[in-house]
Amino acid sequence: MNNIVTEGESAASSEEFGSHLIATSAKRLLNIRITEHADILIVWLIITAANLLYHHLIPLDETRYASVAWEMWLSHDYLVPHLNGMPYHHKPPLLFWLYDLGWSVFGVREWWSLLISPLCALIGLYTLRYLARLLWPENRAASRLAPWILFGSLLWGAFLNAAMFDTLLTACVLLAMTGLIKASRHLNWQSWALFALGCGLGLLAKGPVVFVHILMPFLTGFLWSETVRHNCRLWYSQGFAAIAAGIVLALCWAIPAIGAGGNTYGGELLWHQTIDRMSHSFAHRRPLGWYLMLSPVVLFPWFFWPRAWSNLFKRELLKDLSFRFCLIWFVSGFIGFSLISGKQVHYLIPLLPALALLLGRALPGHLVAAKPSDFLPFLMIVIFGVILLVLPLIPGIRLFHWLQSRQLWWAIVIILIGAGAIASIVKTRSISPYHVAMSVLMALTASLAGFFSSTGNAFDLRAAAQQLQIYRKAGEPIAWAGKYEGQFQFMLRATEPMEVIDKKAVGAWLASHHNGHVISIEKSDSIPQEPVYIEYEQYYREDKLWIQSWG
Repeated sequence: MNNIVTEGESAASSEEFGSHLIATSAKRLLNIRITEHADILIVWLIITAANLLYHHLIPLDETRYASVAWEMWLSHDYLVPHLNGMPYHHKPPLLFWLYDLGWSVFGVREWWSLLISPLCALIGLYTLRYLARLLWPENRAASRLAPWILFGSLLWGAFLNAAMFDTLLTACVLLAMTGLIKASRHLNWQSWALFALGCGLGLLAKGPVVFVHILMPFLTGFLWSETVRHNCRLWYSQGFAAIAAGIVLALCWAIPAIGAGGNTYGGELLWHQTIDRMSHSFAHRRPLGWYLMLSPVVLFPWFFWPRAWSNLFKRELLKDLSFRFCLIWFVSGFIGFSLISGKQVHYLIPLLPALALLLGRALPGHLVAAKPSDFLPFLMIVIFGVILLVLPLIPGIRLFHWLQSRQLWWAIVIILIGAGAIASIVKTRSISPYHVAMSVLMALTASLAGFFSSTGNAFDLRAAAQQLQIYRKAGEPIAWAGKYEGQFQFMLRATEPMEVIDKKAVGAWLASHHNGHVISIEKSDSIPQEPVYIEYEQYYREDKLWIQSWG
């Protein structure tokens, strides 16, 4: 009799069980979604907090870009960027607009200048996760892993906090690629609008270099999309129309800016900063194979993980059209930048999401049995720590200033991070890409603190700016000797251009301005010429910054 259940009781029990099952499932699903969104954010917050704590605007690039934005803010001329009162044609204005937009909300603050790139990086990480889901909707492991691969890449992490253009351009490229993938599934105007917007914003962020990233994946659409193969004419007609729309978006700024800045500004903007940089760069000229030689650094730590290479070169992956898209994106961009005359390592940053997608698809997103070769990335971290530890102790070796004065704890922490990861893998006999990514992230965070703690004011001009403010308040004239890159316009909140003189004229200028002061950058072993007196001196990167007066 005890086993007999009435129909009403059975129905009630079934209903209660169903409600419990739905509630439990919903709770688990919610937890999964929260975790998927929070994992990136939590790590980003830690690294960004360390950045804002230790990092201040670094000369030359970061101080220069802040100064251009400051002059734009000061003059309310949002068409033509200026540096020290002269039109600045080297970069389009999107980054400067973002600086000024934040200053209009928070006031003119250095921290906002340092936060733009990390915010763009965060947007890029979440866009990458979304893009991975578009490419492999059935493979949630790939969408979860891809941002961690990017986060754990040395080049991305090293420049994530840099107040420069590369993470901004990366966000624009990812927006364009999202539109391109959507268009390859459904040839509609909404998808092409995203592609056009990413293209236009990329042009406003860093100029025509955006085409090195987005053009070849578009042109080779027939290689990675069945939809394109069956609708080639529509694909290319709509795609070129979208590119034209992106160019028109950029021209909405460029045409009025050229009209306001004059023919010289227009010529520099449209010719010298595009054609000249590609064919015979006046700066950062490197040999054809320069990026290839730097591949171990550019692709660290994945370059040193044999499992990554063996998984990437599986033949069946080439049958995956989405994998083929990412491969075209990365390889065409790498070749394109190698062919361009001007090269800097950070130019490759917008290519790293393609690498992250490739590895996210190829690598297992779970623990696998460890092999001896799996220890190599962590061994490289230990080796870097040992180099930090030992090199400054060897007499007679000429070292970078930051290495010569490195903090001892920095080297020890790096060694412990690498050794700890090795010990963990030995204990569990298992490894996943997350182990590699987290170890690099920990090493990068420690290095951010270690580098700026070790270099003093060699990459920080605040102390020099405080000294110059004393002279300004006293009404004493200040000049810069040599080529001026706007190092102090923002830091001094200067309302007038800095006077710039030739280095050979320092003595004559000080003789005619007995209460004046001249700033110059000199080699670290330089000796001042009498009757000039050095009032203030500090390291400036690998050189010295002098503030001189009449002796």
